[in-house]
Amino acid sequence: MNKEQLIKAFADVSVLDAREFEMALLVGTLIDPDMDLQAVRENFEQFIASISESKFDSVDQLLALYKQYGFGETPPSAVDLTHSSLDWVLRQKQGIPITLSILLVEGARQLGFTATGINFPGHFLARVDGVLVDPMNMRVIDAGDLGAVDAPALLVEATTTMVGLRMLNNIKAMYMQAQNWQQVLEVIDYQFAIDANNPEVIASLHFERGECWQKLGVLSAARDEFNACAAICPYPELKRLAEGQAKALVVKGEILH
Repeated sequence: MNKEQLIKAFADVSVLDAREFEMALLVGTLIDPDMDLQAVRENFEQFIASISESKFDSVDQLLALYKQYGFGETPPSAVDLTHSSLDWVLRQKQGIPITLSILLVEGARQLGFTATGINFPGHFLARVDGVLVDPMNMRVIDAGDLGAVDAPALLVEATTTMVGLRMLNNIKAMYMQAQNWQQVLEVIDYQFAIDANNPEVIASLHFERGECWQKLGVLSAARDEFNACAAICPYPELKRLAEGQAKALVVKGEILH
């Protein structure tokens, strides 16, 4: 898919319920543009078919089967972009919490369980038949194990949109670390497509876009983005910061791209 097609695909899947798996497949194409989406779907279906050959009727037994096939058992390697690719995670049996959670949640649903991702800060979780699960080691946990006083209030069920934004945040953070600002801008474009009607998200994305253009030396574009943030931002502190950034920018001598 080219960029325009991918933007449309992100926008289309984001409005659908319980389509985290498809959202994650789209994210994977940013890491490997040649990835065969249908082949990944088929590989996953084969994995679920293998699991379904065993008799089980509890979450613990389901998790044991995932571990039997290597999930939660393989020592994690240093995190890189591949850990956000369902294709790689499905083959290597390791990844970051959100990709492992997506494979668990989708599989559990296909096997007759109720399941959802949990958008817990810093460590994505899953809930299967009402039981909280840490996907990194495929074990049942309690909210008290999370080390946060207000942990129960933070156990928010993740929508398809939340999953897309969070997965792209992970990719974006790596590009930021590498100071690859053009790639950061491209990821932000996809995030705009995923959540185009949320002023809180859109304002923050405009601000991030302004920072990227500033890093690239395109000061007029940066100023426009900061002004766009300030115009719709519901957060007074961020609004003031965006207004200050816009006023401080000097267009003279900017690098043109």
